[in-house]
Amino acid sequence: MMEYIYLHGFASGPNSQKARVFKDRFQKSGLSLIIPDLQQGDFENLTLSKQVALIQNIIDKNPEANYALIGSSMGGYVAALTAETRNEVKALYLMAPGFNFLNRWVGRLNWDLDSTIPDSIQVYHYRYDKEVTLSTRLFRDAIQWDSIPFKRKLPVRVVHGIHDESVPIQESRDFVRSRPWCQLQELDSDHGLFSCIDWIIDDCLEFFYKVG
Repeated sequence: MMEYIYLHGFASGPNSQKARVFKDRFQKSGLSLIIPDLQQGDFENLTLSKQVALIQNIIDKNPEANYALIGSSMGGYVAALTAETRNEVKALYLMAPGFNFLNRWVGRLNWDLDSTIPDSIQVYHYRYDKEVTLSTRLFRDAIQWDSIPFKRKLPVRVVHGIHDESVPIQESRDFVRSRPWCQLQELDSDHGLFSCIDWIIDDCLEFFYKVG
């Protein structure tokens, strides 16, 4: 039995437009799709460790099942991290995955993690449509995950927009280049990928069908 879990992106939620479209299409295909709230009601104290632990707990409740993870942006990065920790994860479908998360954010904020950084920052949250507080514990916690080698040779399909300004497509190109068991499809779209959403879901369902 294959269980499917959808992991939403950073500053998003389980009721995002993309998540809803995925859930609807999976239901029409006779498939159940679990969509957890990765921020667990506490976005301010969000960390990668908490997100990975949440998915691990879902898997541990039904360890006899196999799991396929679908991840968007940061959710794609969390999906890949989780797959390295649980053999029950048998396939990944990643949309504009947030690889190289720590270095991209530290560079964007012009920080040096070895020196003093603020305790929190303000970020725009799409779910709440406003600026909210985010603890910088997220970035310190990310250090322990930054060295994960991603060596598990499971089926991985990556789709990424060539006009992505949030997570440059080069991140996915670099990831796939050194991992021949991974596939990359470049799309004429941006980070949200909404212009290709119908094609993406068809592609996702076909990918999981092929890998069993």
